Amino acid sequence: MQQQPRLFMDKQGNLHSFKHIPQLFSFGCTLLLILSIVAACGGSTPGSSTGNSNGKITLTEMDYWSVPAQGATLNKLFGQYQKLHPNIVIQRNAVPFANLLPKADQEAASHTLPDIMALDNPDVAQFAATGALTPLDSYMQGNFNASDFYAGPLTTMKYQSKTYSIPVGNNDLALYYNKKAFTAAKLQPPTTWSQLEADAKALTHGNTYGFAFSAPANEQATFQFEPFLWSNNGDLSKIDSSTSVAALQVLVNMIQQGSASKGALNWGQVDVATQFGEGNAAIMENGPWELPALEQQYKMKFGVDFGVVPMPVPQTGAAPVVPLGGEAWTIPVNRNPAVTKASWDLVNWLEQPDQLRQLDEGFGYIPALKSTAQLVLKDNPELQVFADEFNTARARTAQLGTKYPKVSQAIWTAEQAALTGGSSSQAALTQAQQQIATILNS
Repeated sequence: MQQQPRLFMDKQGNLHSFKHIPQLFSFGCTLLLILSIVAACGGSTPGSSTGNSNGKITLTEMDYWSVPAQGATLNKLFGQYQKLHPNIVIQRNAVPFANLLPKADQEAASHTLPDIMALDNPDVAQFAATGALTPLDSYMQGNFNASDFYAGPLTTMKYQSKTYSIPVGNNDLALYYNKKAFTAAKLQPPTTWSQLEADAKALTHGNTYGFAFSAPANEQATFQFEPFLWSNNGDLSKIDSSTSVAALQVLVNMIQQGSASKGALNWGQVDVATQFGEGNAAIMENGPWELPALEQQYKMKFGVDFGVVPMPVPQTGAAPVVPLGGEAWTIPVNRNPAVTKASWDLVNWLEQPDQLRQLDEGFGYIPALKSTAQLVLKDNPELQVFADEFNTARARTAQLGTKYPKVSQAIWTAEQAALTGGSSSQAALTQAQQQIATILNS
């Protein structure tokens, strides 16, 4: 999940904004809106997509990438493509992470969806279910095979056995630690939850917290909770289980002990990276998309020297189970076949080894295509920790499909209640389970 935006970057969701934001998606589209989306897909050509009298085709694209390195990388590639294809004009529209899905809903209803849209991978199934996306299977024939992709990312591309997206790249979560702080405290990077709590407490002093994580009222909170939940054999559909409660309690403990800041309740993942990069946190949970900023900005400005290790687990010997993040290219339905073909040609070009390598190295992502991933990892060994976690990583929609976003909302609401002290972990997750049961039975 790449991915609130930072002024110096503009977080993923903080992108991340994947990533990095105040409020995530509006998941509860009404039936009327869904019907209007389907109607929109039934046949209007987006107003901004045009075939000009001079033979040029204008392609509109929408994403939420606001980190400078990501925007610069994508703009450079779009420029290269336009030089190679003088008949194509690409209009990029980068919106805040929290606004992308609401904006897409509105544009579907008004028949003005962009020609190409980058979606956070757990949202592909939900949007495909409305009929708004073009199935890509026929376009992929002769270009890509299922075996070309890592198994986890492949699951994020499909809805009801059809392919509706192709990954921009993937990421997950690991633990960043400040080497100088650990050396001064004579500590080793934590591998278990108990070590994480102890290290975070020992490293908290003055204006520096031991641990920083992201838990705002949006998908980032669920995303950063899932490594704790899944590594403890927790289940999204049984969120009130003892294993789930124990996982949430780890984060609650650090807030209550003062070794993690209550700012986590408002921080997007980019904000967390800012805290870590400026020396206000000794450890952080974050993704590989922050590597460029840490290397190019914080290391030079603040002298941060950091390392990356796998997410800690409940007990020694267990394997971390992290969520797959990242975005995927989708092509909304369009009545103009020339625009649809041109959109696919651009996406296909971006997925070729040279372009995909540029894109994912600039984004701090790992390609979903195995062959290109090996090239990126060779050039960027610091990504290896994240790549190794792919072996046990999970797609967020693998279990719940289109119901994941609503379930996630119930979970992040429970997280906020527990982290603020307004409710115990058990009570908060019990209430969330009641909501989840209704969602799953609907």
